[in-house]
Amino acid sequence: MPSSKTPTKPRKTTTTRATSGAKPKTAVRKSTVTKSTRAKPKTTKAPKAAPAPAAKVVAETKPVVSGPVLKKPELIDRVVAETGMKKKDVKPVVEAMLNVLGLGLAKGEEMNLPPLGKVMINRTKDLAKAKVIVTKVRQPKAAAPEEKDPLAEAAE
Repeated sequence: MPSSKTPTKPRKTTTTRATSGAKPKTAVRKSTVTKSTRAKPKTTKAPKAAPAPAAKVVAETKPVVSGPVLKKPELIDRVVAETGMKKKDVKPVVEAMLNVLGLGLAKGEEMNLPPLGKVMINRTKDLAKAKVIVTKVRQPKAAAPEEKDPLAEAAE
């Protein structure tokens, strides 16, 4: 069935503007605007975003969990057990060693102590009652401990 609508032409609208004054004048200005000349909002498509790169793990970090604190009396006991010397002989040596290490760190000296490793100072901060020294200790990887061979082989 044919449509009863006829193609529409652009509409013309008329508006009247009065000039500023108390009396309207007889001459009225008419403006005509057609629908086709109206400004249309421009629609722009946003550029497509590039796909995100896949995440890769560069290096795994191991969290540092602080264990029990080693205090001076326990350190002295361990040295006595390791050396087999008497406690009264070991105690002044351990205290002197700790004093020398503390003074060296306070002066900012790097230390290379082979069983312990290399001690390097990263940064220091002076506080009211103390000096904070942040250090880095680099230890060589220890070789697998070898089992001591017994002096005599077990009899069969």
